[in-house]
Amino acid sequence: MLAALVFEASFTAGLVNRLIDRRLTGLLGRRAVPRRDHVVVVGLGQVGLRLAMLLRRCGIGVVAVDNREEGENVGFARELGLPVVIGRGADPSLLRQLSLGRSTALAAVTDDDLENISIAMAARRVAPDVRVVLRAGDGRVANETRSLFRIGVVRDVHRIAAVLIAARASGQDVRGVVCVGDDAHLLHDDGRIEPAAVAATVG
Repeated sequence: MLAALVFEASFTAGLVNRLIDRRLTGLLGRRAVPRRDHVVVVGLGQVGLRLAMLLRRCGIGVVAVDNREEGENVGFARELGLPVVIGRGADPSLLRQLSLGRSTALAAVTDDDLENISIAMAARRVAPDVRVVLRAGDGRVANETRSLFRIGVVRDVHRIAAVLIAARASGQDVRGVVCVGDDAHLLHDDGRIEPAAVAATVG
C-alpha cells in the first residue's frame, strides 16, 4: 500500500511537472507535438513564427524549435498554442524525438545562414528523404553548400522581390511572381504569365 502511494505521488508529480514546464510542449491539445505529416520549423524569429502560423492556418501540423527559451517570439508562440521545443535544431537526437522521419518537411529559418546549413545537414542524416527548406540570405553561402549536399532548388527571395518591385514600378499590372523551374515569371492581373528578365535562382 505504501509503495502504491509513493508510485502514485511520483507519477502525479511527474505529470504536473511535464504540463507546467515551460521547456516542454503539451501532452494533449494544440500544443502536443505532431507525430506524422507535420513540418518542423527551426528558428522562431519573424520568418519562423509567420511560417508556423501560416502552416497552422493551412491545417498542417507544425512544431517549432528554438535554442533560446527567452527568445522574442517563443512566449508569443506558446500563447498562440503552437508546440515549441527548446533545443538546437542541428541536434540529431532532438530531430528523431520530433519524428522527423515521418514529417512532411523541415524548414531551417534561423537568422544565421551557417546554422541553417548545419540544421539541413543534420536533417538529411536523420531522414535522408525529408524535404528541407533552407533560408540562406547570402547567395555565396548557398552556392558553396551545393558541393556539400544536394539542394533541389535554391530561391533568391531578394531577387524575386526585386522582379515584382521593378514590374510594378514600371506600371505593369502585375499580381505576383511565379517561379517555373529556375526562372521567375510575372503573373498579371488578367491571369497572363510571362518570363521576367531576372532569374529566380541564386548564382
